[in-house]
Amino acid sequence: MTEECRRVLASVSAYLDGDLDATTCESIEAHCGRCAACADVVAGLRQTVGLCQQAGSAAVPEAVRQRARARVRRLLDGASNVPGDSTN
Repeated sequence: MTEECRRVLASVSAYLDGDLDATTCESIEAHCGRCAACADVVAGLRQTVGLCQQAGSAAVPEAVRQRARARVRRLLDGASNVPGDSTN
């Protein structure tokens, strides 16, 4: 791994978030054009971010939401009935 690779990988998150200036973005893109390893990392992270964004926008089925609420209630009820707990 070269120093340029380290620089690119250190700033890849900001690059994907669009937080870098145009000159820095062009430098990263040029490096990725010459370095397959860095290009693969950037492409993989870009795909991962896209998948996470899609998953975050998916609706959770009502049955799953109800089970989760019930489980949280059971956990909270169990926590309030702990022997020796002075908060009861």
